[in-house]
Amino acid sequence: MQVQMQVLWLDRGDTRELEQVGDAELPLLATLARGASLALGAAEASFWLVLRGELDIAARAGAFRLGAGQWIHFDRGAHPLLHAGERTVAVGLVLPAALQMRLLRSPQLALFPGRGSATGLARRLLARRWRAVLGRPGRGMQATPADRWQVERLLRALAGLQQGQQALIARCPGRSLSHRRQVYARMQRALQYIEGHTHRVVRIGELAELSSMSVWYFTKTFRAVYGECPQATSVRLRLASSARLIRDTPLSITEVGAASGFENNCSFSRAFRTHFGVSPSLYRSGAQALSTDPANPMDRACGAVA
Repeated sequence: MQVQMQVLWLDRGDTRELEQVGDAELPLLATLARGASLALGAAEASFWLVLRGELDIAARAGAFRLGAGQWIHFDRGAHPLLHAGERTVAVGLVLPAALQMRLLRSPQLALFPGRGSATGLARRLLARRWRAVLGRPGRGMQATPADRWQVERLLRALAGLQQGQQALIARCPGRSLSHRRQVYARMQRALQYIEGHTHRVVRIGELAELSSMSVWYFTKTFRAVYGECPQATSVRLRLASSARLIRDTPLSITEVGAASGFENNCSFSRAFRTHFGVSPSLYRSGAQALSTDPANPMDRACGAVA
């Protein structure tokens, strides 16, 4: 599958709003650095990797903060607004809807909604792939034909970050691989929505509607794919978020519980102790360290993504 591309470089506070990528058949490779911001239209899908610093994202799927080495892929309809920190360098691939559908049909280049972390080796490889395509800043919006092979190599490297998902796709219902992939993409959108709303309880009805499924069928499929029900995933991710708030902010324990969607301090403290084996106040005192990684069900089922 031969691919050309377009290039966008935003740096030092640059701001850009793209309702539609210039060419509806070509991907756009973007770099956001040092306070730059980018708003994307609803029609495009996008993949983002943070090379340095932190990237804040507000999307229909929720709010996300990515650190160095972390990546996220939004399906079309996400309408993300991205803002790079003052020392941040992040790279992204914006995919028009028609191109995304073509990639989803490719066994080697398919990208699904989700997030994860790249190892140091994978991050360096991806950085080289991006540099090979982008060249120097300000080169312009249109790539030369010589870049086509480099773009395909980059797409393969990005798809490689999600290679562990094949085992989860196999758990999805459907007689054909194409149908199972469609179901898996819906499950990943639901999981991403839960990850983006760790400040509140997400209702099953919201997730079922997002996935265009009945509540019963959605719950059954989610459990089959990830090995736990949506409610358990929501609680686990909200508790992981609360632990990070306790560790990194001056919020009181009561404020942390409220910010994590718990009705009162008693229910929050009880859930925290049950999950982590230590009370929130004892954790804040530094008496015991915790792993506060949200531990995506994909990672637990397939191992760390390389």
